[in-house]
Parts: sequence; structure tokens; C-alpha cells
Amino acid sequence: MKWSSFKGRGAKISLLISVFLIVILMVMLIPACPAAPAEEITLTLVSGWPLNVAFNDEVHVWVDKVNEAGEGKVFIDFLGGPEVAAITEQVGLVRDGVYDMTKTTPGYYGGLCPASVPLYYAQPFDPVKMREIGITALSDEFHRAEAGVTLLGFTTRGEPFTIVSKEPITSADFSGLLMHTLPMFTEALTYLGASTTTLQVPDFYIALQTGQVDAIPCPLATVPWDYGLYEVSHYLLKPWMPLTTTGMILMNEARWEGLPKDVQELLIDKMIETEAGVIDHFEAATDAVVEKLVTEGGMEIVELPPAEADKFMYAFTDYIWGKFCERDPDWVPQLYELSKPYLGY
Repeated sequence: MKWSSFKGRGAKISLLISVFLIVILMVMLIPACPAAPAEEITLTLVSGWPLNVAFNDEVHVWVDKVNEAGEGKVFIDFLGGPEVAAITEQVGLVRDGVYDMTKTTPGYYGGLCPASVPLYYAQPFDPVKMREIGITALSDEFHRAEAGVTLLGFTTRGEPFTIVSKEPITSADFSGLLMHTLPMFTEALTYLGASTTTLQVPDFYIALQTGQVDAIPCPLATVPWDYGLYEVSHYLLKPWMPLTTTGMILMNEARWEGLPKDVQELLIDKMIETEAGVIDHFEAATDAVVEKLVTEGGMEIVELPPAEADKFMYAFTDYIWGKFCERDPDWVPQLYELSKPYLGY
């Protein structure tokens, strides 16, 4: 009786083992269900300028590259320009997570990140070379440290600055002149004797037309042409100022760190591709537009005499770099050392 019970129990155990092995084999043979595709990541972008102006040319190139290569993975939603948020507020809004990214320029957020202002003067101007010699990496460091944003790259470089005026400027003595200013101009302008006030770009036209200001330092071509300043001012001052337009894409640091690695790589790879065309694009566009300002807009280029030109250039080279280094000794001397071999003066 005992033997019979043992045999019965053994048979049951054998049956259970067999069933278990069959189930395991069936599970192994059933094709695995495909994982649900990851949800596409949407990143919002705002610009300090209306979408159709030249400063956004290479931004559109970058956005299109990312959206094409990142289909189903990441999408940049380019929301608009200053009609969405004022340029002076955009970096703070990105830092606070209201928007993911901004295309901006340091003149309008220098209070949040003082070390960014000398980037207008940093050389070489070419974003490709800047990335190669470490200026882009250093810029990312101080943007994170000072403003809580990360710098993805530069989409605007290569257009010099000038001073547009209603009356010809023939001396480096700016006493008696009231000029628009931004943080990258102020100390050099006041060194030369000018009084200063700060305007928003859309206000340039009416300020010149009504005599609110006598002159405006600004990019050599895009601003005088895109905003019609040739209608209310008649002169471009030469030598051109030894700084260049500087526009970058900044992103909320926490948002960047939370992106998948492959998405980060895609954004930077497409930025590097875009940067390769930036300097040629803006240099060629500048030459073409300056010709139009003279031939179609009726503007005249006024050159300072050599001694006056030397004073002017000193204010915007050695003098201003010294002031920048005093203002932000933690970061700017490093930027100056990287730039120094390329400054050419």
C-alpha cells in the first residue's frame, strides 16, 4: 500500500515537471511582443527676432535638420519671436522652464550671464574654430554656472558692427552724442565721451527719426536693412567695430540633462553641421546688404582719419577687454587667453 502510494505520487510529480517544461518551452518559442515605440520628444524654441529676419536664417537650417533626422524621436517646435516673449526675458524664461530653448544674443541677457558679453569680441569668429579651440566648451561652462542654461552652439557669427547716424561722425570724440547702448558697448562708448541709453531693436527707427538718439551701434547690414534704418539715418561709420554678431541656442540645463543620450547627440551633431555654414553665410550676406544700403538706401560710409581710427579701435579692443576682465575675473580672462592668438592687434 505504501509502495503504491509512493508510485502514484511519483507519477504526479513527473507529470507536473513535464507540464512545467512544456510551458517553459512554449514561452521560449512564442515571439516576443515588440516594445511600444518611445513617445516623440517635443522641444519648444523661441527667438529674440521675428522669424523672417536674417538672424534666424541658420536657426531654421538647424531646426529643419533636427526635425528631419529626428522624426519620431525628437521635434523642435519653433514657436516664434518677440511676439511670444521679449528678447530681454527669454533666457530667464528658459532658465525657469517656461520654454526649452531660445535663440538669443548676450547683449540682452548679460545681467544673467556677464561672461557671455565678451563673446562678441572673441576670436576666431568662425563657430567651427571656436568649437575646435575650446571657446564653445568654455561658453557652455559659464552659461551653466551663471544662468542655469547650456549652450548648444552658435547660429549667428560673421557680421561686423558699425555706428549708424543721422549726421556724419568724423572724430573719435563722441562728446555731445547720445547713443543707444548694450553691455558690450557701454564702457567703450563712454570712454570716447558719448552719453548712452538702451533701446529695443524695434524702437531704433522711431528713435532716429525723432532725434531721441543721435547714433546707434548695431550690426553692419542686417539691422539697418531689415529695420529700414537707411530711411532715417544716412551714415555708416568706418572702421567697422572689431566685434561680430553673436547668436546662440541656449537650453534649460535640467531639460538638457534629462534628454536621452541619442537625442543629445542628434542635437549637437546637427548643430555642428549647421555651424559649418554660418560664417560664410553671414559674411556673404553682409557684403551684399552693405552694397544695397549704399546703392539703394542712399547711405554713405564715413571713414575716420587714421589717428581718430586708432583711438576708436583702442576703445573697442584693449580698453574694453580690460573692463570685461575686471567685471568677471572668474571666466573672461580664460576667454581672452583662448582668443588672444587670433585677435590681430
